[in-house]
Amino acid sequence: MSVESVPAGCTLDVTGTLARLGGDKELFLELAAFYHEDAPRLYADLRAAADAKEAKAVRMTAHSLKGLVAGCGGVRAANAAQSVETAGENGDLGNILLLVDSLGDELDLLRQALLDYHA
Repeated sequence: MSVESVPAGCTLDVTGTLARLGGDKELFLELAAFYHEDAPRLYADLRAAADAKEAKAVRMTAHSLKGLVAGCGGVRAANAAQSVETAGENGDLGNILLLVDSLGDELDLLRQALLDYHA
């Protein structure tokens, strides 16, 4: 997903994601299931890395989260994960906990949006 191609305020881009997946709703639902399974663990790993101020682990884990959320259409979460990844890449961890908290909020919004979509 190119997050630049949709509004920055978009929590879940179902239309764009389905277009990218050739309209395959089953595949979209599988990606959403991967999100529900993997995001909590990845976020916990990211939080631990941020608490420990481990820049490399922050960067790598944020990158994994970014791919996971982008795959299922999470625009704002992908942008938030990119901010965390960039901070880790630059070793700029002064406000990393705030960035991670913001990402956590976006992950919660995406989780709810995906659940609402399933309903």
